Amino acid sequence: PQAPVSASAPGTLPPDDEDAPRFIKRELPRPRGRFTRVEAQRLSFFELTRAEGKATLEEAIEATEHRYSLLRTLEHRYNGPRGELTQVDMENALRQHGIMEVLEERERNNLLTAYAAQRGATGRVGWALGLSPSELQRLTHALHLSGEVENLRERFRSEVLTNSHLTHRLDLLGRDKYLADLGIQKKFTDSLRKELERLVKDSMSDATDLHSLANAVGRKHGAPAELVTRAFERLGLAESLRKQLSSQTLPPSP
Repeated sequence: PQAPVSASAPGTLPPDDEDAPRFIKRELPRPRGRFTRVEAQRLSFFELTRAEGKATLEEAIEATEHRYSLLRTLEHRYNGPRGELTQVDMENALRQHGIMEVLEERERNNLLTAYAAQRGATGRVGWALGLSPSELQRLTHALHLSGEVENLRERFRSEVLTNSHLTHRLDLLGRDKYLADLGIQKKFTDSLRKELERLVKDSMSDATDLHSLANAVGRKHGAPAELVTRAFERLGLAESLRKQLSSQTLPPSP
């Protein structure tokens, strides 16, 4: 099946907070309906296996995003058959009522939608769905979506590496976590460095210092001068460019 289309505009990246840890589980919305209140006394697991339990489980599925959040919701209200309610206990009850497929379809849609919205960034997908890295990996495998997820990620890798818009490429240079998540950080920075080295050759004669060089490159190629300057610094070009500019402005020796 085709991956859901992201609601975000093409080329729009999710926020990349450099100060935040890469893998933090987002706190999901509180359960709705009958699951909004935690009972002091947990109910028997067998309440879920009775015919009336099907409606309870269907309502719980609608209030959650995946099996891990579903378990966290149910374990507050129900015991398992041998103590704490486990993932296996819950999934057995879902299969008994013939609604495991309902949960799986919801999970597939949520997972692929999140990968599209986060433009292939696995870390951001985990955060958006409230999943740890291991939970996300297990869920992807359980839903047989590993190949489809990798195809999505490859699509976004290709978009990043083939995009010819200079401003967009300069902005991406500040998205270290995103580029690292896709596994293309070095490839991208090497490519952008070569591109800037080529562009500055055409603007050297119009510049006297690094600031005026960034302005000249920005004017010719429709990019903000501050992003060009930042790229010079981050890509290790600034010092050599300063030397070149200094040598061309020195008066000739007598």
